[in-house]
Amino acid sequence: MKPKAEFYQVLISAELRTQGMRLLEHLIRKHLIFGGPVLNGPARFLWKNEIVEHDYSWILTFTRQDLRDELIREAEKESAEAICMISFAPFDGSPAFQALLEEAFNGRETAPEPKYKDAVAALAFVASSEIPMRTISSWGDLRRVQPVDPTR
Repeated sequence: MKPKAEFYQVLISAELRTQGMRLLEHLIRKHLIFGGPVLNGPARFLWKNEIVEHDYSWILTFTRQDLRDELIREAEKESAEAICMISFAPFDGSPAFQALLEEAFNGRETAPEPKYKDAVAALAFVASSEIPMRTISSWGDLRRVQPVDPTR
């Protein structure tokens, strides 16, 4: 059995939601992050020995440990902030999530630039009897974790 890759959970700062979305897309296209939400809300910071308050944004994402320095370089190059605040925390997730991240980063050096899926998310009702079969089990076969179902 090959050793599992090590990953970080990453927070990347952005002063505005639009800056965060732009940075998120740039880093995804470079295959440096898995992707995730841009969270936004009220914040306070100690800046030049003054407390400043304004809405602030954070990208919440994941990266492979060996991509850390390249991610920092790319984020700082693309960030509009004076200091692009980036933090890394060791990732300890479910086996299925670990497998999903490994699958997402496999072959990243030669992978084509990702394209947008030609679809939109839509709410659907799922029969209660189908729920146990919708999520991949962390204790099952994790060689392929992304569903074959084109609707998912």
